Amino acid sequence: MNDGDFQEWAGLEFGSADLGDIRRTRRLVRMASSAAESPAGKITEVFANDAEREAAFRFVENDAIDPMAIGEAAFRATAARSGDFPYVFVPVDGSSLNLADHKQQKRLGIVGARFIGARGLQVMTGIAVSPDGVPLGLCGQSYWAREERSKGSSKKHDTRRVEEKETRYWLEVMQQTRGALQTLAADTQPWFQLDRGGDAWPVILDGLEPGQLFTVRAAHDRRLRSPEDEPRRYLRESIEASTPLGQYALDVLGGPNRTPRTATMEIRSQKIELHLSEKRTGRVFPASITAVLTREISPVPKGQKRIEWLLLTSYAVATAEDAELVIFGYAQRWRVEEFHKIWKSGACKVEETQLGERDRIVRWATILAAVAMRILRLTYLGRRQPSLPADVEFEAVEIDATVRLWKPKGHQRGKMPTIGEMVFWIAKLGGYVGKSSGGPPGAIVIGRGLARIRPAVELLRDVEM
Repeated sequence: MNDGDFQEWAGLEFGSADLGDIRRTRRLVRMASSAAESPAGKITEVFANDAEREAAFRFVENDAIDPMAIGEAAFRATAARSGDFPYVFVPVDGSSLNLADHKQQKRLGIVGARFIGARGLQVMTGIAVSPDGVPLGLCGQSYWAREERSKGSSKKHDTRRVEEKETRYWLEVMQQTRGALQTLAADTQPWFQLDRGGDAWPVILDGLEPGQLFTVRAAHDRRLRSPEDEPRRYLRESIEASTPLGQYALDVLGGPNRTPRTATMEIRSQKIELHLSEKRTGRVFPASITAVLTREISPVPKGQKRIEWLLLTSYAVATAEDAELVIFGYAQRWRVEEFHKIWKSGACKVEETQLGERDRIVRWATILAAVAMRILRLTYLGRRQPSLPADVEFEAVEIDATVRLWKPKGHQRGKMPTIGEMVFWIAKLGGYVGKSSGGPPGAIVIGRGLARIRPAVELLRDVEM
């Protein structure tokens, strides 16, 4: 069997789960295989026959199954895929699941603006991405219900301990990632990529621990360390006064309120020492870090914002090439945004679940998160490594079903297609209309195509039995 077989993929992803009973692990693998073949938010839409559907409900409703143990199995599978690389980029980002809870009995919390009254869960997710930009899988995930802000805190002066703030979930996911890699890919370093939400002093200090790779987009014009008898200095003023390292061209894709263009970007970099402080205690933490500023210097279309990233990183930057690697690494953060789209509103539609209690929702959502990552991985394999043989990621019966349904011109039955060809054919079955639609096949049409081939796959399997 091959790495892409739904059943083998599910076995690799969840076969190591320690659920207290091997029969539960086998059920988890079967559920993940079915969800990968036919992704959907509702259990009733994934499982076609009554017996499988009832078994799936029994699994997610079993209080003896630790939801975290399901995720940890997926993290280990990702670590195993990461072992061939000296480092992997690890985008980490938070999101929320808006879930039906009309009677407020599911142990959920507030999502979105408080006056709207929506209910759901907050989620922090880390994913691993290879050095050339191909997603590898989940490597950390944490769920929680957001309660009302404590009366003793405010945005300007939050007196809570780190353990009481949502900042702790960034740290938790980073630690989950390190733990999984240390176990199965000890020579692979995680290079964390955080957006502005991760620009908090505990997260920065954690990322600057010896031997760690870490990049965060600056959200604050932070104070720099300087002698008490000198005027205060700040991050942005300092980096903008530095000498440019170089320039590069950036192809900007078109989008809402964005004109496609080739932008000329300028790079600046500077080693700095931050003056980090804890408001609650007044303690000061000096932190030596590198700032990298990339800014569009070519003319910008009227009414549009200039592209600019100000990044803080533990990576040593001595040349323009070093800075460009930091910038490229941060650009991989977009992969976690794509994951959220597939998981929430794309192929997996996790927010449509009707499960009636928080832990049940988390068990099912974690399975669907791994499925969403598989779809994202296929999307980028088709773009970055299109010449690989298709059986690296697809089972023979999946290839056969796709060929029978799409009937690609010029393809000889029995000849092994490439990953690029298979992804293209599956995307066409999912509604992809070609590059005129705005680019290569995306995860949404690939997810639809995978669902489209499922009946043919099942029919061919029955014939083979």
